[in-house]
Amino acid sequence: MAALMSVSSRSLTHPALAQPVQLITLDNGNGLTATLSTLGAGIWSVTQLDESGTAAELVLNYQDPAQWATNRYYFGVTIGRVANRIAAAAFKLDDKLVKLSANEGRNQLHGGPDGLGSRFWQYRVEQLADSVAVIFSCHSADGDQGYPGNVALEVCYRLNRDNELSIDYYASTDKLTPLSLTNHCYWNLAAKPGADVLGHTLWLNAGYTLQVDEQLVPDGNLLAVAGTAFDFQQAKTIGRDITQLANGYDHFFVLNHFLPDHFALNHADKQQPQTAAVLSDPASGRVMEILTTEAGIQFYSGNFLDGSLNGADGLPLTKFAGLCLETHDYPNAVNLPQFPSVLISPAQPYRQCTIYRFYTKRSG
Repeated sequence: MAALMSVSSRSLTHPALAQPVQLITLDNGNGLTATLSTLGAGIWSVTQLDESGTAAELVLNYQDPAQWATNRYYFGVTIGRVANRIAAAAFKLDDKLVKLSANEGRNQLHGGPDGLGSRFWQYRVEQLADSVAVIFSCHSADGDQGYPGNVALEVCYRLNRDNELSIDYYASTDKLTPLSLTNHCYWNLAAKPGADVLGHTLWLNAGYTLQVDEQLVPDGNLLAVAGTAFDFQQAKTIGRDITQLANGYDHFFVLNHFLPDHFALNHADKQQPQTAAVLSDPASGRVMEILTTEAGIQFYSGNFLDGSLNGADGLPLTKFAGLCLETHDYPNAVNLPQFPSVLISPAQPYRQCTIYRFYTKRSG
């Protein structure tokens, strides 16, 4: 008889943290758990039972809880109001210049220096016959990090018995404003101390990537990936072509069903989640599929993990120790009219869904 699904919680306190962090664990009774955090409405842990019955940790975390106070690497958190980079931390809206808080040189990264990932969110839990969930909520005030409009946000993490962890994002506003949310979890399916992700195999349903400038900000041009180091249309190991790049992957891949000429121009018309990526670790056989309603995926290979901090296993977090596959809309779209709009309005709220599906592929 299958084990029952369950929801449990515990509180984490630390002098470096402004208040206790509530950690809520969803267990699907089928060997998969997800622990979510009220700090940043984030993913703290995802474990999958291996053949020996040991819970293998699939995401990166800090050894020292104090590191969550600054979270230099954005581990696991909900990113917003606008994910990725906005050039010059500014954009025009109704012919008026909106100036944002800069936090990466002159640009804004991941919503600013005090973005949504650094907030403490409220939460409630839900237990249904076929799934368990935690729903986080918070309010972002008019002028937050420079953005117009009061925005009410909900992020729902749901785990079902089919080993699917879904994230549903909802937001409403009282003014026209940009919004593009994502999760910044670092995955490593090897679940082995000291293992990097270069041996992982990745497939992306993307024929184009966005060209970026020297500050990694998209300039408005799409580049065909065929025949380049960015071509993951046939699954390949992440390490195969990475040496062709200056520092690794940190690029937005446009999913084939969301190219600009047939992208639904408003969030209400987004399609059902489409298969976007498949990540696998050949050594363990673990596989993670990603389905999303979003336009693309920022694939980041952990280039800036510099070994100065330790992970939960006590070892230094070094370059390529984990990777991010961040589903969201076109970055810097607020400054590039040829890109699909990321504006929401009182009449047009924000919705996004991304699903992570886990299984093990047996060798032989």
